[in-house]
Amino acid sequence: MSKSSSRIPAPAVAPVVVGEVRYEQVPNGLLAGLDQMGGYLAAFDVASGARLWTLEVYDNKRVPEKEGDVQDVFFKSMTAQADGTLLIENERGGRFVVDPEARSVRLATP
Repeated sequence: MSKSSSRIPAPAVAPVVVGEVRYEQVPNGLLAGLDQMGGYLAAFDVASGARLWTLEVYDNKRVPEKEGDVQDVFFKSMTAQADGTLLIENERGGRFVVDPEARSVRLATP
């Protein structure tokens, strides 16, 4: 995969640790065997470093006729909320609430 001068680097989003679990964006979903570059959250056991699960937070399929990397959308921010959920905002302003217990995603209300 070649780099493009069209795409600015993805924002650096620090992992979030809640209890014994570390949550982080999958930096390259395609290399990880997933079906899109960005939009995935991975959970890891803090003690062992073992991946517990991966979840698609939002859909970001590429249009084959367009340059791929300019279509990729990554996390802009990720924060733990008091109720145990994670609030994720992507580069296009999409806001999503991830419930790690249920491994579910919903749109954040404004």
